[in-house]
Amino acid sequence: MVSILALCSTLGYTQQNKTTERKGLVFSFATGVANSRLAFPGNKQSNTDLALNWKIGYMLNPKIALLINGAVSIYDYNLSGRPRKRDFGGVFPSVQYHFNNKWWVLAGMGLGTDAPVFYDLKPDNQDELKYHSGFGGLTAIGYEIYKRNNIAIDLQARYNYSKVNLPTGATPGNDIALLVGINFY
Repeated sequence: MVSILALCSTLGYTQQNKTTERKGLVFSFATGVANSRLAFPGNKQSNTDLALNWKIGYMLNPKIALLINGAVSIYDYNLSGRPRKRDFGGVFPSVQYHFNNKWWVLAGMGLGTDAPVFYDLKPDNQDELKYHSGFGGLTAIGYEIYKRNNIAIDLQARYNYSKVNLPTGATPGNDIALLVGINFY
């Protein structure tokens, strides 16, 4: 992860005032690391694991985009059945604002989720296949370190808070993620 950040920083310093034309459809994907803190009824836990983020939407003008933002933060679940991985995240309609040529902020509210991850499923156990939802919010800030034509690579910091309704009760939680993303404008 450190080597990726160093490479991206070097790319950012070596480019020569390349600008990105932000218009039309927007697609973005980012990966990194997240620290999730969840408060299950009777049990609190904190995990650091994989973070993913995707965005798709439309640039209203060169500074403002309307997006659907998917946030994923993997955590270790061991409160019932076998220990397994789950996703604490959600899908959030969002607004992203580019307040200068390199920096942007994002905020959104929508559906917070607690869901199984596809690579750690045992379909014979029905409890593992259940999706739970609730209300959540998301905010992020990003810095574009490399730009060329309609592509930008950025560093992102993301904060997600959701309150998800599990069978054992409401579970509030939050995560903080550091990500490296690629954006197509």
